[in-house]
Amino acid sequence: MSKYSRLESVEVKKNFRMAVIFIVLTVVVVIILGTVGIPTVGKVTSFISGLRGSNSAITSNDKTPPAPPTLATFPDFTNQQTMNVAGSAEPGATVKLTFNGVEQEVVVDKDGNFAFQNIKLLDGENSFSAIATDQTGNISQRTTDKKVTYDNKPPALSIDSPAEGSKFFGSSQRQVTIQGATDSGANVTINERIVSVDDSGKFQYTQTLSSGDNKFAVKSVDPAGNSTEKEITLNFSE
Repeated sequence: MSKYSRLESVEVKKNFRMAVIFIVLTVVVVIILGTVGIPTVGKVTSFISGLRGSNSAITSNDKTPPAPPTLATFPDFTNQQTMNVAGSAEPGATVKLTFNGVEQEVVVDKDGNFAFQNIKLLDGENSFSAIATDQTGNISQRTTDKKVTYDNKPPALSIDSPAEGSKFFGSSQRQVTIQGATDSGANVTINERIVSVDDSGKFQYTQTLSSGDNKFAVKSVDPAGNSTEKEITLNFSE
């Protein structure tokens, strides 16, 4: 056999081995594509290409504002000159409270709670609202305006009739009606029984008298919790 025949035989064997390897690799690729799908392979390829083509760090771009702070329940009226404003918001955010036009800030704790302590109230109506700013700098919408009225003055109270110490005689005078007036919106009790008060603050209460002295304790309590008390004694004889 000639030298060229031997070289030709080696080349044929080499080409055969390459063909076998190509066929095996093709089968493997087909199996992979059939298992994970072409889109997945494409995504992986794109991800790897992106990593090769970029040396920049992956950064967060949070542009979503936090929810407005939620304020805890507070009274509409109070006779205490200081109050606390508490509530909840996104942990780590900064809550800005605007109270009667004056601003102050506090950081929300890890549990989402915050509190402004010992805020001094002005006489009459006080208004406040709050916003939250998250750690990225996004600002929430402002809460609706809240109002609380500070009033530490006791309500007016008068007993217009009958007069203190009045005397009543006989069965026709046994029933008596106590009439009086107080501040509009106040609650009145007479001997701890609730009495209806109209929009102008006037009230009346009818009671059957017992023989001898009859004492009536009249109490008015306004929405802020201030109170005024008066007492009258009426005498009845058979």
